[in-house]
Amino acid sequence: MYYFSIVGDELKFLNNSDIRIKVLVDLLNGPLKIRDIAKKSLLSYSSISSNIHKLCDEGYVEKIHNSFQLTNLGFIYITILMDFRDVISAITSNSDFWLDHDISALSKKDLNKLSSLEGSELIRCNSMDIYKTHKEFKRLFKNSKNLKVIFPYLHPEYPKLIRRLILKGIKVDLIVSKDILDSFLKDIGKDVVKKGIYEGNFSIKYFTEDIKIALAISNEFVSLGLFRLDGTYDQNRLLLSNKQKAINWGLTIFDYYDVNAFSLILD
Repeated sequence: MYYFSIVGDELKFLNNSDIRIKVLVDLLNGPLKIRDIAKKSLLSYSSISSNIHKLCDEGYVEKIHNSFQLTNLGFIYITILMDFRDVISAITSNSDFWLDHDISALSKKDLNKLSSLEGSELIRCNSMDIYKTHKEFKRLFKNSKNLKVIFPYLHPEYPKLIRRLILKGIKVDLIVSKDILDSFLKDIGKDVVKKGIYEGNFSIKYFTEDIKIALAISNEFVSLGLFRLDGTYDQNRLLLSNKQKAINWGLTIFDYYDVNAFSLILD
């Protein structure tokens, strides 16, 4: 409780004043004079002056000649606060997605980096378009120049999409559950699988345990699908982002599964 009290006091000092937060954010880009901060923030000179000196007293900011800059402490705190803001934004903007789904496939490290999904779009099926997520997924696949995919279930069209990409020479790394491996191989075509592996533009691995996540990543997007709490995969909602930090987040998850999956041995 003592540690939470310390953190609470620090956050209270910063969050009790929007001006202090704005000053710290402005100083992230380098030293500034008070008049420069006032010009950028459209706040009064006197209010900035008062708060920036309080920040100096608390060790968040220091004065260098006629300018002010962040101390290491200030840089750390404002970075954490902005990251926390992005986490809250990523969760609250799609709160039902996180509330109604099984997140056990995501590690604590993955969840700690949920700020990477800030600004993501939740694609939903509706009564007017019951195949909206599927159509969006197909569109993303067709336009991809490279692809890393985790499939926890078998949709009849997905092996066909993979087959077309392999034949076009598109680099595809695929991970599936073991119970759908044979069906995937059959529907892609073992001759096409062998061709892709031989030419170095296709790899397929499998997991012996159930996979509780659907993930697709290219250099332009990341899409995330999860299972409902009742154990069924939710094909009606897909979280999508084209931001690089979200793509990097997805790659980290894929790499975990890739390292722990079994490689396919062809006859």
